Amino acid sequence: MTRQLTVTSSPEADAAGGVAQVVASLPVSLHPFDGGAAAGHDGAATGAAAPDGGAAALVAIAGIAGWPEEALGALAAGARGVVVVSPSATDVTALQERAKALGVPVVLDTEWAPNPAVAAAAPHFAAHDDEESLVEARVDAPVGSDLDQVLLAQLALVRAAVGPVVSLSPARWNNHGYDVLAQLASGARASLGAILTDAAPPQATVRIIKPHTAVALVLPGAGTAAPGKVTVSGPDGATLLPTQWETAHRALWRRLHALVEAGQSCEDLLDFAADASLLPALS
Repeated sequence: MTRQLTVTSSPEADAAGGVAQVVASLPVSLHPFDGGAAAGHDGAATGAAAPDGGAAALVAIAGIAGWPEEALGALAAGARGVVVVSPSATDVTALQERAKALGVPVVLDTEWAPNPAVAAAAPHFAAHDDEESLVEARVDAPVGSDLDQVLLAQLALVRAAVGPVVSLSPARWNNHGYDVLAQLASGARASLGAILTDAAPPQATVRIIKPHTAVALVLPGAGTAAPGKVTVSGPDGATLLPTQWETAHRALWRRLHALVEAGQSCEDLLDFAADASLLPALS
């Protein structure tokens, strides 16, 4: 039986991550937190599970300056799961250690990686990921976006779809975007690019091309339920994998609910710290 968990979010997280819309779309799993009602029930009568003290079970915060401290505060208040929307680069050591000690999942709602098409594409990318491979990745982001934040979201996407990036070397970095050369843990080379533009909606692509085969992933922005597309090509032609009509935000909340229900933590903060450690090489 699916247990309904209460949710609260900051105004900034709600605006950036569409939290209210996600909660409304998952009524069996999630419910908006009502402090008075939750404090007066143990969750059995209403189906809403609130931690000790009447706090919300799940908390969403925005990844703006000081977000690790805000997340630590949520853990101290009894949160059983935390979502960080669009996390900015910062030190997460203390938060990582506390979350691990408590066994509480802290998941990162980045722009691209939670899209369900990424998980569908991953086995096909894995079959092509070796030291002879070249990974090409590009994102289109709105004008004025923070480039460090854009790159962190792109690194999270490449990690989830193909594998972790272990080194970066800048080729271009300016107000219009960037081009970065990279190497993956597998030895594969990668080219990462970003263009800041308002002429097109946010989009991300990742592809590997081999002499006889190729894998291509195309993703819309996190705020739309338009499906990501995965195309696998070979000598016999191209195959479009089944599409999933779900926003990246919604997929991430389903994942968090499953982690909490199973009593499991996650490695999002560990992966984030590894990706963030690469940014100084670009300065």
